[in-house]
Amino acid sequence: MSSLSSDAPLPFSVRFYSKPNTTDRCGRTLAMIIAWPDDALEWSHDYIQNLFPLPERSPYNPSAPVIDRATFDAFRSNTELRERLRDSLVRMLHFYGFELRTTSTGEVQVVQGSNFREAAQNWVKRTDHNHLRITRIIRSCRVLGLENEATAFYEALRNVIQEAGRIGVLSQKYWARAARRPLAFPPEAEVDLGTGAKFLYEFDEARKAQGQREHEATKMRENKR
Repeated sequence: MSSLSSDAPLPFSVRFYSKPNTTDRCGRTLAMIIAWPDDALEWSHDYIQNLFPLPERSPYNPSAPVIDRATFDAFRSNTELRERLRDSLVRMLHFYGFELRTTSTGEVQVVQGSNFREAAQNWVKRTDHNHLRITRIIRSCRVLGLENEATAFYEALRNVIQEAGRIGVLSQKYWARAARRPLAFPPEAEVDLGTGAKFLYEFDEARKAQGQREHEATKMRENKR
């Protein structure tokens, strides 16, 4: 685990996830929100941005935290931050009727939980405000280093779509974009105009280059056989 520097002021999201007494604008700590009953999670609309920040400013809550380079670097390098983010994900997955599991081989899975039938009544429909939350959760987790968990959540959603068939096309499109696009390309954008966060473009390019190097190394090994 990488230690968090005390020399520079920590971004809000880093403080919110690393310092238990940090509160949001409404005086709520991370632990308080995670302990809420499902009804509170459903009817409160200004907590989800604190649990799952994005690189883009929220049009619904302009004061919500935004992932900057310092936040990105902190979560990507710090296991404890990612574990606490994972706790938030587990809570929201339960809210939607899912469970997060890790197999004996290390594969991350999201499966329907015992409360799925009841929970699904709240969001498995053509359109719902929870669909926006789900898009945010997938994108936030991917950006902050829980990419396997985000992918597993998306696959669980795809299974629901195949089984129930009641999710609107627009929500399906945004979920797919949040799960599959390069990190610098937000799901709501139709065209990548290059206006995303510079550090995410740099990350995407570095990962693409790494993938190409690995592909070339694999081809070389195969040619030597």
